[in-house]
Amino acid sequence: MARRRGARRRRDLARDRRGHRARRSRDLEAFERGEDAEHIFLLQEDIDAGQVDLDRLFTFGDALFGHEFRPSDGWGDADAVLPLARVHDGARGGLDTFSCAGCHSVGGVDGAGSATQNAFFDGDGDAVGSALVRNAPAAIGLGVVQALAAEMTTDLQLARDAALATAAETSARVSITLESKGVAFGTIEVDPDGTIDAAGLEGIDADLVVKPFGWKGTIARLRRVVENAARLHFGVQSHVLAVDHETAPDPDRLGDGPDWYDPDGDGHARELEEGMLTAAAVYLAMLESPQILPPSDPGLRDRWARGRAGFDAIGCADCHRTELVLLGSTWREAPDTTSGPAVELNLLRDGEQPKSGARVQLFSDLKRHDMGAELADPRPESGSAIAPSVFLTRPLWGLAETPPYLHDGRAATIPEAIVAHGGEAAASRDAFVALSPEAQADVHIFLLSLSRAPRLRVPL
Repeated sequence: MARRRGARRRRDLARDRRGHRARRSRDLEAFERGEDAEHIFLLQEDIDAGQVDLDRLFTFGDALFGHEFRPSDGWGDADAVLPLARVHDGARGGLDTFSCAGCHSVGGVDGAGSATQNAFFDGDGDAVGSALVRNAPAAIGLGVVQALAAEMTTDLQLARDAALATAAETSARVSITLESKGVAFGTIEVDPDGTIDAAGLEGIDADLVVKPFGWKGTIARLRRVVENAARLHFGVQSHVLAVDHETAPDPDRLGDGPDWYDPDGDGHARELEEGMLTAAAVYLAMLESPQILPPSDPGLRDRWARGRAGFDAIGCADCHRTELVLLGSTWREAPDTTSGPAVELNLLRDGEQPKSGARVQLFSDLKRHDMGAELADPRPESGSAIAPSVFLTRPLWGLAETPPYLHDGRAATIPEAIVAHGGEAAASRDAFVALSPEAQADVHIFLLSLSRAPRLRVPL
């Protein structure tokens, strides 16, 4: 018993880390300008050489997540007219906040964003109506999500490759149905010459990569999520994107900087190192997983049980799959081009507790669906072939702690979010609306149990 209490106290102390580190960082920066920047600078070469263990990677990632970027860190860009803008100017971002933690705080550390923290993506830099509105989702449990998606990608691509081999051997067209973890992704047809007809695919791109991040399901890896967010929200450019703009233009590049280390040309070199992308990905992968916390009151517990059954009965679980099975818990994180060994961690053991089990109660199929005109964006994202009404099935674990709801935060409550569904979810929405008020409340009570473990604040 004493050992369990000691372990719980250590975890609680660790969970209060960011407030303590933020205060220390402010003190360091006040003492000597630029001193705090050392906590967000890590070379991939040092990681490859085995000089940085998991705990230190977690610490660096946590520091990056809580760091308040300043112009001395490369916040902003050389062509910015205004120092801060709520509406993004295309790929240049909005410079709409100073830290990741500034928009991920609802429901606790690494949580979601409030309605006032909505981001206005892909706009003209001025008018709110020109942009696509996005609410920040919670950041916990993401390592397991990435691993599930990677396993699904492997299944789908192996099936495709087997079909290619069969078509070549038989000199005949082969048609296959693609499925992974019980989720169907439509069909492809393969010709003997290797041509693939992907017209029958559902909810995934032709590359058959399951992309579990972004409201549209457009990003496959956590390191790319961090890199993209830094560019969009801070104007902080990873030099990983700094390809030769004359021979290989990169639309994500913020400018025509003088060299590889200063791609946005703001005079601040090496703003975001590859090593910090690795640290951030490891940090996010090691965060706690959301939990199901049924009510303790016996009466409410009965209603919770009825609500769980009702959730399935009205068809919500068709897309919000109660669980997906994770086959391998060992995760290896490394850049695509690294020459060193990958950082290895166990997603079900390492890092913050509590963890998910191998049967991950995610409440998503990690697939895109057409949600109809009711939820559609006013226009497609620039350069994207994804329709305005198509979105990734949002994982519901942790739902209770992440209001407001939906991609643009339009719903203040869970029932409002359900009623706003359309398109492929119209039948489930209508079934929910047709329930008695008591039965609707039962479903609501169940969904409110999709939460995260409570935290005890321990003074330092």
